[in-house]
Amino acid sequence: MGNRLSLLVGPLVVLLYAAVMVLTITVWDPAAAVPSLTYPEIIAGLNGAGISVPAEVLALIVWAYLGVGLALVLSILGFTGHAGRGAVAVGHLALIVAGAPAYFWGSFSLGMDVADTFGVSGGDHTRLGGVLYAISGVALLALVAVTFRMVTNRRPVRLRREKRRAEM
Repeated sequence: MGNRLSLLVGPLVVLLYAAVMVLTITVWDPAAAVPSLTYPEIIAGLNGAGISVPAEVLALIVWAYLGVGLALVLSILGFTGHAGRGAVAVGHLALIVAGAPAYFWGSFSLGMDVADTFGVSGGDHTRLGGVLYAISGVALLALVAVTFRMVTNRRPVRLRREKRRAEM
């Protein structure tokens, strides 16, 4: 049961990361960048400047949840025995690591739109961007550690299969 439960943790962490990323880019950062306006006023100002906010938000959601879908595929492969726990863990960690560039590129367009429309500085206006980068950094360290452990503890495929059959 514990092995199967660990396969659920990866998609949940990726989902949480993706949700915070999308909310930070689309809601919390614009609100922090222009604190004198309400969020609906910010959206109205962006729409008035010719920026299609719904299209940008939809693109971010699709991009972010692509990672969630990949995490689910990895877990399904783990549940069915087509991938080992180590490979699934490496995949989940790699997705969280990939969250940092996804956050950077995802926040760039809407962040610049807010900066240009309202005359504020670009960049992060909340601390959540830094938190997401830190989580990706920790995931990178864990990815290196897990990969190193997998490489140094390699056993022949036959022995791994025998061990897996004995556990079932």
